[in-house]
Amino acid sequence: MLTREENELLTRTGPGTPLGALMRRYWLPALLAEEISAPDGRPVRVQLLGERLVAFRDSTGQVGLLEEACPHRGTSLALGRNEDGALRCLFHGWQFDRTGRCIDMPTEPLGSTFPLRVRARAYPVREAAGIVWAYLGPAETPPHFPEYQWIGLPSDQYRVWKILHECNYLQALERDMNFAHVPIAHRRLSLQEIEAGVKLTDLDRQNTVPEVDVEPTAYGLRYVTISRPAEAVNPVRTASFVAPCFLFLGPIQEHCVAMAFVPRDDTSNWHFLVRYSLSGPVDAERYAATRGIDKLGPGFRKLRNLDNDFLQDREAMRQTFNGIEGVIVEDHALAELQGPIADRTRETLCATDAPIVALRDLLLHYAHAFAAGQEPVLLGQDPSLAFAEIGGTALTKPAQANWREAAPLHSGLAPRPDDWPQRSSTDRP
Repeated sequence: MLTREENELLTRTGPGTPLGALMRRYWLPALLAEEISAPDGRPVRVQLLGERLVAFRDSTGQVGLLEEACPHRGTSLALGRNEDGALRCLFHGWQFDRTGRCIDMPTEPLGSTFPLRVRARAYPVREAAGIVWAYLGPAETPPHFPEYQWIGLPSDQYRVWKILHECNYLQALERDMNFAHVPIAHRRLSLQEIEAGVKLTDLDRQNTVPEVDVEPTAYGLRYVTISRPAEAVNPVRTASFVAPCFLFLGPIQEHCVAMAFVPRDDTSNWHFLVRYSLSGPVDAERYAATRGIDKLGPGFRKLRNLDNDFLQDREAMRQTFNGIEGVIVEDHALAELQGPIADRTRETLCATDAPIVALRDLLLHYAHAFAAGQEPVLLGQDPSLAFAEIGGTALTKPAQANWREAAPLHSGLAPRPDDWPQRSSTDRP
């Protein structure tokens, strides 16, 4: 349980907020590259961290990301003319290139120096692996760009999706940092089980009451679920939280998953989902269809959403635990049904919530530092970090074996003593 003040600290990410300051110190996914595929094409509105921005691809094919409001009178540049390597405002024709420099001002006489003193707010961008990444922090301290595991793979070995998630970003992170929900919320019976009289509520406590653990890392933390702990062989699943809002899951059917939950504003986030394989082509179409993300509406909104109760089928609940089609849609529903911003002053945590406690402790450490006007040393900012080794694992181990020995942390990801902020215990909350 958090205090109301702590909940506010962790969930507010707009300009001037402590968690907003943390988010802005990292490269974040901003939009899909395919949204602005053509040079001199239509600009695209982008909302990140409560800021209204506009992205465009200029005449040279380079991407720009500007504040949406024109510096002159605040008219939206999203409807501006994209030509001659810059965006031109529809109101008075002021024109800005991707660096924010004003290159034409029809309302000033030729030779005027006034345009040299006017700039649009522009943010650095980087295009990689089908994503346009943005850095919204202090211009003098841009971080090293992280070359994650899927970046640089051939185009048929990864696929990226973007989905509107209609709740605060923290709810999405916390949901996927507690694997205990998986064998319950995603439970599905086969026809043979139904005919045999098996009930969806006949839950195997060996799977629904796993052992959990948390390990600090140089990029954030690893969290682990050990299923069937009373048996001789234990299934083990590890995953990684990468500051400030990324999750890396272990291989599922030889393919891996990376996710980012980037705050759009305080009550919604952009779910960037990467499915990738290090060994061959990914099953993108089948994966999307089984996850319910093969068909999205305008604005990347799910067709099964809060407004239509996710098209829950009560009859289908004889076979599936929640009656909602598509695993990703199921997951979104679990977080969105908590409300736009969950009230963590009223919750009751249990032992399997230990990774959530660790996540909150970590984020609160930075929130308090930024609130005090400090500039803390951030995890995941060391250029020598072995970014390509960050991921998750799915394996089995003998019951007596230590999971850290079965799934050792890469030496280039282990924290030094001064890298990991002091946190409270992640034992039973």
